[in-house]
This record gives sequence, C-alpha cells and structure tokens, in this order.
Amino acid sequence: MEMGSGEGSPHWSVFDGVKNIPTTPEALMTEINSAISANEYAHATALLQSASSCISKNKSSDVNSTSQYDARMADEAYKAGLASLAAGKLDEALHSLNISLSKCPPDKTTAVAKLQSLISLTSQQLQKPRR
Repeated sequence: MEMGSGEGSPHWSVFDGVKNIPTTPEALMTEINSAISANEYAHATALLQSASSCISKNKSSDVNSTSQYDARMADEAYKAGLASLAAGKLDEALHSLNISLSKCPPDKTTAVAKLQSLISLTSQQLQKPRR
C-alpha cells in the first residue's frame, strides 16, 4: 500500500485541479495574462483598501462616504489611464487602470471586462523589450 492513499481512492496528481490544458501557446499566454490581471486587481484592491482605511482612521468623516466601490472615481481613473496610454506612459496607465478596476462596481460587468482587457494589454506592452 502506498503512503497517503486510501483503499480504492485514485492516486493524487498535480493535474487534479486542472480543468483543461490550453492547446496552443497563445491560449496559454491568454490564461497567464488573465491570471496576472486578476492578481494585479487583487493587489491594487488590497492597496486601496489599506490606504482608505488609513485615511478613514485619520479623518473623522462619515463611514458611509467612503464606499469600497465608487463609479465616479473609477471613471476618473479610467480617463486618466486612457490619457496616460495616449501619452505613452504605460506605468502610469497601468496604475490608473488598476485603480479604476478596484473602484468599479462589480455589477458593471462590461466595464470590468473592458478594464481587465486594457490592463492585460498594457501589461503585455510593458513586458515587451524596448528598442
């Protein structure tokens, strides 16, 4: 009997959690970019939440005035991100787009998808070697 395996149970494999394996390198890169975008989103959200908690501790403002999601703030950050993209400032654009994504209400699925796509494309541009 092998260690860790019960009677009648299949052997554990590193591929147990994998639902499908991409067939092309492009599909694999798309999945990797999506995972990176999701990670950047989580990181930006955590940074914004920690920053907003520090700000709210320092201010004696109404708790309801600082919402986790703010469509106006998301729109302003989105516009700043587009302006940075147009100016070729990819780092600034990525930062603004991540802020926009973290402030965008999740029920705005089209906006969230658009932001994730822009973040992914901007990340790809940043990773390309510069000539």
